Amino acid sequence: MHCYPLGVKTRLAVTLLTAMLAAAASAQAETLREVFEKAWANSPQGRTAEAKRDEVAASRSVAESWFPAAPKIDAFHRTDRWNSDLGNQESEVGISIPLWLPGQKAARRSLAEADGAENEGDIQATRLAVAGELRRALWTLVMARSEAEVAAERLKTALGLEADVGRRIKVGEIARSDLLLARQETASARAAAADAQLGVVRSLQRYRVLTGTDRLPDNPQEPLAVAVNRAVDPRVAAGQAVIERARAALKLAQESRREAPSIGVLYRRDRDVSGATPRDSIGFAISIPLAVEVRNAPLMASANTALIEAEARYRRLLAEVEADVLEAEAQLESAGLGAALAVEREQAAAERLTLLRRSFELGETSLVELLRAQSQTTEARIEGVRSRSRLSAAQANLNQARGITP
Repeated sequence: MHCYPLGVKTRLAVTLLTAMLAAAASAQAETLREVFEKAWANSPQGRTAEAKRDEVAASRSVAESWFPAAPKIDAFHRTDRWNSDLGNQESEVGISIPLWLPGQKAARRSLAEADGAENEGDIQATRLAVAGELRRALWTLVMARSEAEVAAERLKTALGLEADVGRRIKVGEIARSDLLLARQETASARAAAADAQLGVVRSLQRYRVLTGTDRLPDNPQEPLAVAVNRAVDPRVAAGQAVIERARAALKLAQESRREAPSIGVLYRRDRDVSGATPRDSIGFAISIPLAVEVRNAPLMASANTALIEAEARYRRLLAEVEADVLEAEAQLESAGLGAALAVEREQAAAERLTLLRRSFELGETSLVELLRAQSQTTEARIEGVRSRSRLSAAQANLNQARGITP
């Protein structure tokens, strides 16, 4: 096992962190739309919603079939072989076919179409939900990387200052206690860089789980979309589709107040004794079940309850969407103000640090004062990158609230 001096270890840490950030930056080669499609393809919710299309296709095939259910074949045979054994036999075979009730097939077709619309609405709403997860994970990662870059620069500055203090001690310009103070700053910067690096790793892991890749979009910044009609919001459209599906189900229940009637044809052959000429006959049958409340009342009540529940959820959804938009607009306004103030603070801190660094080189300012200014500048820079990330994230969040995918 190799042992390195503390200064070498620190430089290796800085080099490693810088290389990691550079590698992450070089991996940026995709558009935000492409990353979103990867997240969608990697999403369990997306796969489930896509798989439901097979259910919809099956529902359509039932609605387009000639019969509401499968035909049925009946067979019957009777003989006296095991009692009197006179040769008496009777055989019968028949087929019965269920029939659509008046208006039932059209109602079933409407329900199948509503199922398809509901499934498509669910897919679009799920895509919007996945977009929200991606936006949060992406901007968390971007913010973590920006903070890590600031932390790496702080550590590099601290190392340079420690080396400068060491040289000045050798020529007797400053006291040795200043070297200890500089080393404390280096240790603090090293710890901050390690924490920032851990934040990048954690954020990258969450991003990788969501998208299945480490590659970031070349430009994660989203243009702020104009306000759109609420009716085209995927969540609103999905809610409307649920209501239409519930109405179609209620209509089908109304048109299905009895079991399906059926018609049938049967063939019969019988003889009285052995050697007698068999008699053949053909018959027809019709079955018409009666409509009774004991069967229909629960079905109608269930369908009506589903419709009432869908309408109530839709009204709640409209209120939630409106609240999300208003909140996102307020967050964007606040983030814009915060970003502007952070820029002013960052510029002022940088100018003050430049002045104090010159003053320190001339021996007019103490190391304590210089370190305090460096700390304030670092804090201002971190807050600056955070505020800019918050502003970009707020724009993405407003697009999300308006129902717009990347």
